[in-house]
Amino acid sequence: MCSKKEECRKNCLARRARLSPFQRKKKSEEICQKILNLPYWQRAKRVMLYVTYRNEVDTILLIQEALKTGKILILPKVEKKEIVPYRINSFPEDVAPGYKSILEPIAYRSQPWTGDMDIIIIPGCAFDFQGNRLGYGLGCYDRFLKKINPSVLKIGLTYEVCLVSCLPVEAYDETVDIIVTEKQVIKIKKHLS
Repeated sequence: MCSKKEECRKNCLARRARLSPFQRKKKSEEICQKILNLPYWQRAKRVMLYVTYRNEVDTILLIQEALKTGKILILPKVEKKEIVPYRINSFPEDVAPGYKSILEPIAYRSQPWTGDMDIIIIPGCAFDFQGNRLGYGLGCYDRFLKKINPSVLKIGLTYEVCLVSCLPVEAYDETVDIIVTEKQVIKIKKHLS
C-alpha cells in the first residue's frame, strides 16, 4: 500500500511506463477482449468510453466494436475541468485533440449526452481490490461519477502491474463496480453475476 496518493501515483505511472509499446498493445487487446465477453457489455445499449491518453489501456477496439454493433457511444469532453459526455457517431472523424491533447468529441460534430448510460469504462493510474481508483489528481472523474445514476455499471481498466492491494482514499473518491486487467475480471459488488 502507498501511504500517500502522490507517491502511489508516481510509482504506478512508472510501472506502466516500463511496459513496452508491444506489451501495452497486447495487454490492452486482452483487456478489451475480456470486456467484450462480459454479459454486461453484450447487453449494454449505451456505453461511455474514454480515448486513451499516453500509455493507458487502449480502448480503440471497444470504440470500434461499440460503433460496429450499433451501441450508443459516449465519450468525455473536458470543459472547465468538468467531464461532459458527448454522443459520437463516427471515430476518429468526430474527435480532435482537446484538454491535454487528449482526443475529445468535436462539439459541432457530436451532441452532449443527457440520457442514461448502461456502462462507463473508466481509466486510472491504479486500482485496488476494493474498487478504489487513483486518477491523475484533478478529480474530474470523481465529480462526474457522483452525478450519474447509481445503477450505471462502472468498469475500471488497468494493467495488472497497476493493480495494488490497497490505495489511500479520501471521502470524495468514487469506486468502480468491476476492474478488468489482462489477467482477471474482479467483481467488487456482490450482486454482480
